[in-house]
Amino acid sequence: MNSKERVLSVLTKKQPDRVPFIDLTLAPVFVKKYLEYYGLEYDEPEKTVDDSPVVIMPTVANTRQKTEMLCERLGLDAVGITFWIKHLGIIEEKGGQNLVTAGGIQSIDDIRSIKLPDPDDESLYQPAVDFIKNYRDMDKALYCVTNLGSDPVILGMGFENFCMSVYTQPHLIEEMMELYSNWQAKVIKNLCGLDIDFLWTTDDIAYKTSTYISPDDIRKFLMPHYRKVAKSFTKPWIYHSDGMLYDIMEDLLSLGMNGIHPVEPEAMDIKILKEKYGKQITFCGNIDVDKLSTGKPEEIDKLVKNAIQTAAQGGGYICGSSNSITQYCDPANVEAMSKAIHIYGGY
Repeated sequence: MNSKERVLSVLTKKQPDRVPFIDLTLAPVFVKKYLEYYGLEYDEPEKTVDDSPVVIMPTVANTRQKTEMLCERLGLDAVGITFWIKHLGIIEEKGGQNLVTAGGIQSIDDIRSIKLPDPDDESLYQPAVDFIKNYRDMDKALYCVTNLGSDPVILGMGFENFCMSVYTQPHLIEEMMELYSNWQAKVIKNLCGLDIDFLWTTDDIAYKTSTYISPDDIRKFLMPHYRKVAKSFTKPWIYHSDGMLYDIMEDLLSLGMNGIHPVEPEAMDIKILKEKYGKQITFCGNIDVDKLSTGKPEEIDKLVKNAIQTAAQGGGYICGSSNSITQYCDPANVEAMSKAIHIYGGY
């Protein structure tokens, strides 16, 4: 069973030969650190001015050579490309990271400044087409990372403004969700028409202890639009949100996704989820990204072993970090995660 077969087997609730290893993205800083850790050369990519309305970048590395090297060394089963619409949040660099510090959309009048590209413009998808052409001959599953619509709304409005607007200007959230979800529905339909194997949506809606807004407000403001977008999927897909999703899990599962990511261990117990929903859904991730950054390889080995023993019975589990491979992750710990998956993940 090759990587593509392994991943698609798990996402369709079949038992593969072993647990797959996939991570949402590998931070470029980590890739540089990992290659240098093993004495391998890393050429910094040229910085260019990007005027595209969509953030399109590879999820593993910026060249085929680096991607193959990382896949071989880490045993990754999938590689992908992002397709995120650029939001109107205000971004500042802090601690070497670009962070959204405020929203550019503060009122209903500001919506006029949003200019979304034509979702049926074929040129918009050319970078994804080129990616597929360049990587299709690998035995890896290929995926595209996009949104259901709430992420550019929350980031574009700014987190505090979004939460307050639930009470002060709910019409703004409704207008924003309608705009972005309509666009995303068409984008997802078109992405599914490409030769990719699955999609991965990133729409964070929760902290470690609760959802951003009340479960009832999520059902009111977000779920109707999620359902509309979900109808566009004709390929398997994984839904990502960090945090505690217990209170809306039934609502999310009604969307019909094939996988839930990342099952953050400080927020949710994968054992409880497996027992309750394991026949319906594949769980992805769960290896504590903080431990991958600050722990020891032997700790990672235990985490992976426990996650596989808990969630992999009969299939239905893809192992990876509880978020993504961030710039802080220790190369030795990521390597330990990979080795443990291959040691304990066989069926």
